[in-house]
Amino acid sequence: MINRGSFLFVESNTTGTGELLMERARVLGFDPYLVTRNSARYPFLKDSVAQVIEAETRSPDELIGVAAKLRRLAGIYSSSDYFVEAASIVATAIGLPAANPEAIATCRNKWKQAAELQRQSITIPETRLATSVRDLEKILTQAALPVVLKPVSGSGSSGVRFCDNAAATIKAFESARGALLNQVDLPSRDVLIQQYVEGKEYSAEIVAYEGKLHCLGILAKHKSPLPCFVEVGHDFPAPLPELSSEEVTSFAASAVSALGLEFGPAHVEFVITESGPMIIEVNPRLAGGMIPVMLSHALGTSILDMVIRLYAGEGFTPPRASKRAGSIRFRLAHTSGKLKCLRFSRNPEPTVAEAGFLKSEGDEVQINGDFRDRVAYAIGVADELNAAAAAAQGMIDSVVIDFEAATGESDDNQVAGSSQTSWNLHPEAMKLLAPPIQISRDSHLLRHQATIDEAHLVMLADQGLISQTAAADLLKHISDLQDEGFQSLEGREAPRGLYLAYEAEVASRAGPERAGWLHLARSRNDLNATISLLVLREAACSISREIGILQDALLRRAEETSTLVAPLYSQYQIALPGSPGHYLLGIFFGVSRERQRLHSMLEDIRSCPMGAGAGGGTSLAIDALKTANLLGFGHPSFNSLDAVASRDHNLQGLSAFAGISILLSRMAQDLQVWTTREFAFIDIPNNLAGGSSMLPQKKNPFLLEHIKGSASAVIGAYVSAATATCKSPFSNSIEVSAYGCSPLGLAEDALKRAIILTSLIVKHMSFDVRSMREDLEDGSSMTAVAVERIAARGVPFRRAHTLIGEIARRLSKDRCVAGRRSELESHLAGVLPASLEECRDALQFGGGPGKRSTDDQLSVAKTLFRDMQLKCADISERLVHANVDRKRRVQELLNRDPAG
Repeated sequence: MINRGSFLFVESNTTGTGELLMERARVLGFDPYLVTRNSARYPFLKDSVAQVIEAETRSPDELIGVAAKLRRLAGIYSSSDYFVEAASIVATAIGLPAANPEAIATCRNKWKQAAELQRQSITIPETRLATSVRDLEKILTQAALPVVLKPVSGSGSSGVRFCDNAAATIKAFESARGALLNQVDLPSRDVLIQQYVEGKEYSAEIVAYEGKLHCLGILAKHKSPLPCFVEVGHDFPAPLPELSSEEVTSFAASAVSALGLEFGPAHVEFVITESGPMIIEVNPRLAGGMIPVMLSHALGTSILDMVIRLYAGEGFTPPRASKRAGSIRFRLAHTSGKLKCLRFSRNPEPTVAEAGFLKSEGDEVQINGDFRDRVAYAIGVADELNAAAAAAQGMIDSVVIDFEAATGESDDNQVAGSSQTSWNLHPEAMKLLAPPIQISRDSHLLRHQATIDEAHLVMLADQGLISQTAAADLLKHISDLQDEGFQSLEGREAPRGLYLAYEAEVASRAGPERAGWLHLARSRNDLNATISLLVLREAACSISREIGILQDALLRRAEETSTLVAPLYSQYQIALPGSPGHYLLGIFFGVSRERQRLHSMLEDIRSCPMGAGAGGGTSLAIDALKTANLLGFGHPSFNSLDAVASRDHNLQGLSAFAGISILLSRMAQDLQVWTTREFAFIDIPNNLAGGSSMLPQKKNPFLLEHIKGSASAVIGAYVSAATATCKSPFSNSIEVSAYGCSPLGLAEDALKRAIILTSLIVKHMSFDVRSMREDLEDGSSMTAVAVERIAARGVPFRRAHTLIGEIARRLSKDRCVAGRRSELESHLAGVLPASLEECRDALQFGGGPGKRSTDDQLSVAKTLFRDMQLKCADISERLVHANVDRKRRVQELLNRDPAG
């Protein structure tokens, strides 16, 4: 083989394509070199074809010196996110093919990337930057949860966390700042706070060359359960039911162009939401996660070879379109420890193109909640995507993984936290009442449990009821569980409930003796009561923020449409001229009362049940006020029985949720009628409507039916909770604590869906001015004002009402609209308003739709909205301060010298 010179790799992926690129460079005839500041990061180097050069890779000058010494250097490339900029600087400096270093730098700094994408009108989630806890506190009073936190210069989902409450956000912020230290020794002072957006995730694999952007493929992503974002699979070509492949490719390419990437690969991550595609981030490098290998199998062309040749100056030829489909699946480790066994239990089928391991037996595995949790992969290739995905999934399902048991680990069959070992639930009962833990379902409860543990342990240590060393050790393990997203509990049997399974995991880490202090001076009764309040408080705050978005939309559209004319209806009959603004203000005030109910309830949730124990308190000298304050409550419960027995706040919250959903369903009913051809008052854009599977002319405003249907779920949740609570004993009771509280999640999801859909429709619907006026033009709707004007001249109201009623009935139905209007004017000269606007504006008293009245209403509504936003922010800020204070106290204990 002809030697084609040297090829320099600046650092590398630790898993995946990094090692493979060096192997392919050798196969293509290059002498591969790897320059690294720490060769110990790469276990594969002992068998690598690459020659290793140790140098300071964070210094471009030192890298240029290394490159200058290599004989016939053909190209420079980095498969590591953290060093693509350095590689481009060096390649540019010595005249080798490379992307623009400034464009790379903009991409690598996700805050700068977001700003540039926004500047060029590329749709992205709402994004903010935090460099301190104080920044974060301010953001939390403004941003709507949930959010996603990520290091500004991170990669591979390291430090990326979903957060749906302030405590989780603060915890994730501290974790994100140190997420890169143990990987590449890089601190990340700045952390990105992005609005979490719902939708299916995709990636576009693009190569820029000679002024053109070539899309290798659109892939659908599969992710691990929240709060982590580990990619566990990819499918090619991605099924795109809502948009065409051309539309998606054009959207992804526009982001690449906006960032000035004109050379080399780009990995574009995006979400397709209900309102369209939205860029999550653009990475100026080849995709990770073995995606290039899967694509190579599916396309029948080596993507790695393409990249090496591109950076060696040999040009780029796009691969031919392939009819083959590819799929990759990963197996994650769900617990930390030393790998005892890792193998596939079956041989690959012909449709499995490749399968392998990313860890080895004997490796120490630490759960990180990122790409490092992957232990195996399998790639399926077939003519149909379903067959490729099934092949990859079947192979990955056959992975056998086992860890060496930790010393002192308790027997899984023994119930942790119980003084008896005979409480083994019957298998059939367990299947019904205690299913295995699912993080996607149970993570929010585990998160609240850990929050309570933090407050409880700080209090116990301050009171001298347990040693500071014991508290710090337990807090360290609880902190680890939070950082891992409780993944080690995934699939764990919970025969005695979620808490005892959680406590057993803490015991397996801290040891039974130390973990035994965790439950001092408390019971599952006060724990469950406190968790129910934390869940309710979080749900109510979340709903309040969504209502705030809806109120803002209602106010904006009300002000915009208050000068238009539209009918006011009574019993579906036209009553008077009004305006869309008047109608929307009516909805605004109704929604505002319901939001005030929520705020009143949140202000009333001030008593913390912790300390009530099983219902009779405790003999230990606890400081229940301190625990309450650390959890954001004003004071402890005054009566221990009331603390564990009462769930009235839960019913109040569900009642408020039901009230909101009823109001929104009534509005949706009106809007649906007004979209019909017979009315045609409003139009809903195509991206908020649907077509008929049979009738080509139909446009279905089906989101309005979802809004109406959501009300049934919310009302049903209230009835279910009230029925469960009714006639239960006034003490801790499963009927109340389980069946009375569990409907809240269903109600919150349904109501949030209804509010968001209503907000979207209010923001984007349009009004047909002509249609709204059409049925008012005959003047009959103005006769009520004519009656009042006659009465104002001294004629008794009932007599005036009768006279004009007879005139209206005598109007010829055969005459045109203008003819009927003319006939009315001839009978009612001097009292019938001259125009619809005059009639509407005459209705200025009693909160009518007149201009003066509407202006007054808008002024009141704006003040009310501002006050409610401030109240919501005040409640959120109070909870944030409590979370910050608790985290500070936890950190003090963790930092304290155990011997002190």
